[in-house]
Amino acid sequence: MMYQGPPTLIVAAHGANDLKDVEFLGKQDPYFQFSLDLQNPKSFQKTFVHKNAGKNATWNQTFTIPLNGEPELYFEIMDDEMMADAVIAFGAIPINQVVHAPGGTLQGVFDVFTPNGEQHGQLNLTLTAQNVPGQATPYGGYGGNMGPVKGVCYINELHQKRIKALKNKETASDVGAAVGTGLLAVGAGLLVGKLVGDHNREEEERKEAERRAEEERAQFEEERRRLDDERERFERQQRDEEDRRRRDDEDRRRRDEED
Repeated sequence: MMYQGPPTLIVAAHGANDLKDVEFLGKQDPYFQFSLDLQNPKSFQKTFVHKNAGKNATWNQTFTIPLNGEPELYFEIMDDEMMADAVIAFGAIPINQVVHAPGGTLQGVFDVFTPNGEQHGQLNLTLTAQNVPGQATPYGGYGGNMGPVKGVCYINELHQKRIKALKNKETASDVGAAVGTGLLAVGAGLLVGKLVGDHNREEEERKEAERRAEEERAQFEEERRRLDDERERFERQQRDEEDRRRRDDEDRRRRDEED
């Protein structure tokens, strides 16, 4: 493959469906944000806010970002709020599955996870990796037009810590708003009771989510090893075939010289 420039990742965010509703009143206003670098909060890029979208959001926005060997794309679906935005869903997408997809393009449907680790909803993305060293040229030309496929997505432990911090910020904002509007006795009291119940439930769901995430990571690693083995076997066959042709050419030249 000939490289036409630096490695890049094209992220086409189409939309999401069957999201968890985190809005107490009215419909939630989702937007999508993503980054390759969790350590740099300013690196997150985001779509516009789909007002009153509720559980199903549409964005149809495309972004191009540099790709420098990062292993995962971290995404978050947020509910736009007056105070602190609420986390609707999040997840981590391994870049390897994009790099080795036909034509370097993966039109995927990805499971998304709530802050407590519950799978709830799907995200529709088209991801394209360009000019990545080691990318194989697909047979018969370029791929990427096979239609949506189920993509691999799981919970990254460090990402989940960020999500919990965002959720704590949102909770503090909600309590502060209740105090500021004089609704502490009723509104904040109900909120605190809900938070206590949510905490106990989230602990149980977190353990189950971690178990599922570990299984998904193991399945992904197994699939990655299988693809690597197939690529190594194919490259080895190519080398063997090239060696055989070279030996045949040498034998042919030797016979011609003897004649």
